[in-house]
Amino acid sequence: MAVTKEFEIYIEVDAQNTAANLTLDMTDYVDIADNEAFQVNELDIVLDMTEAMPDTCEVLFQLADSNIQAFVSHADRSSLYVARFGYEGNAAGEFGMYHQDSFSSLTPLIVSKTLFLRSETNSVGAAAQSLSHTLRIKGKIVKPSAKDYMALVLTQTGNLA
Repeated sequence: MAVTKEFEIYIEVDAQNTAANLTLDMTDYVDIADNEAFQVNELDIVLDMTEAMPDTCEVLFQLADSNIQAFVSHADRSSLYVARFGYEGNAAGEFGMYHQDSFSSLTPLIVSKTLFLRSETNSVGAAAQSLSHTLRIKGKIVKPSAKDYMALVLTQTGNLA
């Protein structure tokens, strides 16, 4: 049987009118004791096909390797991915959608066993909306050298000398 270290994970995310973090426990995929790390190659978020096109609103997402309590600048070390969706809708069935996202292929290997996805929906002139989206994470598990692994751990936990 062939063994692969590649993975593709799909996670349902319900964005609410109040910002909240979704905890993504990745311990089933990475063996921390064996110095394994995530090499994330692709990230994207899409509106679930089960959702009707929403009324006018924006939806914000940010994936981080620390438990951020507010959205942070994408220049912040803990920010791995950001996405912003703008939806325009009206009662006549005319809809528009705008999308902006940023994921750097230069993102370092991730050694945290937990990732955090922050999301929020901001409705404009309409009742509060809860919108279901799907997060897709694609990558592979790698095993850096012991020296590189320790540098990653110290950098990503903020324990710099």
